[in-house]
Amino acid sequence: MLRIDDIHSFYGNIEALQGVSLEVAEGEVVTLIGANGAGKSTTLMSVCGLVPPRHGAIYFQGEPIHGLAPHRIVAQGIVQVPEGRRIFPQLTVLENLEMGAFLRQDKAAIKTDLDDLLSLFPILAQRRRQPGGTLSGGEQQMLAIARALMGRPRLLLLDEPSLGLAPLVVRRIFDTIRQINQEKRTTILLVEQNANLALQVAHRGYVLENGRITLAAGAAELIADERVRQAYLGI
Repeated sequence: MLRIDDIHSFYGNIEALQGVSLEVAEGEVVTLIGANGAGKSTTLMSVCGLVPPRHGAIYFQGEPIHGLAPHRIVAQGIVQVPEGRRIFPQLTVLENLEMGAFLRQDKAAIKTDLDDLLSLFPILAQRRRQPGGTLSGGEQQMLAIARALMGRPRLLLLDEPSLGLAPLVVRRIFDTIRQINQEKRTTILLVEQNANLALQVAHRGYVLENGRITLAAGAAELIADERVRQAYLGI
């Protein structure tokens, strides 16, 4: 579904990604793990067109997207849940969810999807009339994920969904990620510092260090790899 081929992405003169290549097959959860500053978020931003690569190529469903504007990439079916959630704090939960369907015209299906997501996230149903900014961190993360799903993404990009959340809430978020993949058949590229939980929900993973992919394997293999265990799993 997604192929990233030798991309080099920059912030000014700083080369954040130095030849990153990876693939995500339809139906997979693929995780990208690494330390702070390794280039994980930049990889997602490059896919979305917010930090377009200066060299290399990105293909979605076999078609090049590295030259497209961000809004056209979203229209292709790629939706990102950004680091820090970035919900609309003054809008209600319901209005935030409706914003997720901004590009859609199928009003009946939007209503069906909205009801479905409020069933998946019952706490959002309870708080549907509240401003998004009054929700807890975990509730805001659920809202951000649900808002993204309202766009009916073919590929969902998740950037640090556990950031700043209590351990019990983090576990609930990752259970939801697994459920979205299995029940909604949504393909997911997950960037996450909590490598242990990320590898538990992923089919495959890549290790990113200093803007380069240094290791790629099945999730079980990465969990068993001594280098990963010492550097990222604290074992």
